[in-house]
Amino acid sequence: MTTTALFPAMVLLAASVTAPSQPAVPKSKPSTAPKASLVAPAPRVEVAFVLDTTGSMSGLIEGAKRRIWSIARRIGEGRPRPDLRIALVGYRDKGDVYVTRVHDLTADMDEVYKHLSEFRADGGGDFPEHVSAALADAVDRVSWSKGPALRMIFLVGDAPPHLDYQDGFDFRRHVREARQRGIVVETVQCGPNGATEQVWREIASLGEGHYAQIDAQGGMPVRVTAADAELARLNAELSSTVVAGGSRAEQAAAKTRLDSRAAMPAPMALEAASYFAEAGRLADKDLVDMPVVAQKEELKKARANAAAPAPLREKTDDEALAYLKEQKEKRERIQSRIVELQKQRDAELAKTGEKDAFDEKVVDALRQKAAEQGIKY
Repeated sequence: MTTTALFPAMVLLAASVTAPSQPAVPKSKPSTAPKASLVAPAPRVEVAFVLDTTGSMSGLIEGAKRRIWSIARRIGEGRPRPDLRIALVGYRDKGDVYVTRVHDLTADMDEVYKHLSEFRADGGGDFPEHVSAALADAVDRVSWSKGPALRMIFLVGDAPPHLDYQDGFDFRRHVREARQRGIVVETVQCGPNGATEQVWREIASLGEGHYAQIDAQGGMPVRVTAADAELARLNAELSSTVVAGGSRAEQAAAKTRLDSRAAMPAPMALEAASYFAEAGRLADKDLVDMPVVAQKEELKKARANAAAPAPLREKTDDEALAYLKEQKEKRERIQSRIVELQKQRDAELAKTGEKDAFDEKVVDALRQKAAEQGIKY
């Protein structure tokens, strides 16, 4: 045994010999304090989509509006289920309505969809765009977490960056900054332009990500299956099972959100239905999701503040609890049917072989990186 290994052993031996004996400590009563939760927090996944929103990108933008729910649902299929946050950075060029437009990370998919729906493909004069400014904002203006997480930027566009601007932005420097902060940079090229491919490959290499190329329209045509009409209908029916609590203002905000969700165009609605069929919750302060004890407390508080939710206002407490139970059972039936229909839809779509679509590239790249974080698909 070496001297280094012997020394700790000698110290431990001496301590055991020379330590004075301690009086017996009487056994304490079992603690009544609540035990800390043994459930590990969900692995965090943060994704920023950096999207060229100039006129040539109309197909990709419209397709992304339809598929964003599908992307979120498929990312959420990981085990353990990830805590997904999405940010959006739209970019154009100098002289356009905006150079960049940033929407920070959020777990609220309704909010992501709303912001994405506000993007319009417009502007763009000369071919290059201000890619460097977009990457700078994706790194510095998005509120990336500092703890363990999978962090990814997806740069999506069809044009190379301006290299003639003397404004302090440099795509190479911003990608290196991303890697220093643990952010992977993936690139998705729309169309076949050679100059764009050269830069997109360099960015992916610097960002320790992947380069992917899709067609100029994003490879996302409207897909029609036999399950679509029922899925779109069930999206609205699922929203109708929510009984939002909280203040009157909070209830009004929830109603606006749910009404918007129910009024989605069919191609978006059917994708949203599948997302919410497996999501942890449908709305904030939804009484239907609460345990009975919490339902009673929330109802008592709401009545005291003259803010009982409309469906419960004229009901006794027992009638209100029975109604909430019925809504829960109805929701579970709807969700079960949506999951069944989505499986049928997936099987039908698998025959079309859309492997080069934008959403396929995103999900494939993210799942590869997720494996490194212990998330399995």
